[in-house]
Amino acid sequence: MIDISILRTTVLETGNWVSGDLHNGRLARIPNSLALKGPVFNYTQGFRFVWDEIKVTLTAQSDHRFAGTMLLKIAQETVADFMENAQHTWKDIKDDYRIVNPGLEPIVTLAVNGGSLEFTVSYILDYAHRTLMKDRLFTRIADEIANSQGRLEWASSSNPSSSSAYRDSSAAASLSHN
Repeated sequence: MIDISILRTTVLETGNWVSGDLHNGRLARIPNSLALKGPVFNYTQGFRFVWDEIKVTLTAQSDHRFAGTMLLKIAQETVADFMENAQHTWKDIKDDYRIVNPGLEPIVTLAVNGGSLEFTVSYILDYAHRTLMKDRLFTRIADEIANSQGRLEWASSSNPSSSSAYRDSSAAASLSHN
């Protein structure tokens, strides 16, 4: 919750299409008369930028440091056009509601999921450009992975990670020595 007035309560939404504890950028202005009936979302008033994210899953053999650096660079370059305006607009929101700056720069996080490396790229953009931005990001990421000279490889169920083959051969080797 960031503001309570006589007529409405304003909250900064988290979750929905953004996982974790990140704000997604939507301000929910809820008329106090409807507080128990449902929220009212408006992208066009106040802060028109939202946090979004994409997931990139690579094999466990991929160079995770190289991948993280590459993904962050692509995100920073791709959303750069939105950053100055988002920072200026966020300053107005912060001044109006006296809330802490959540950080507007793109971030990349890594988790291991099912034996694969799962990177989450979180970034801010104008709400009207979400689909186009995902296309731009994935196009650049696909180009970089294709040009990585084998340092990065997409993970998929049809292309099992060679880590399971490595475990199987290691187990076989340890059994043969007994």
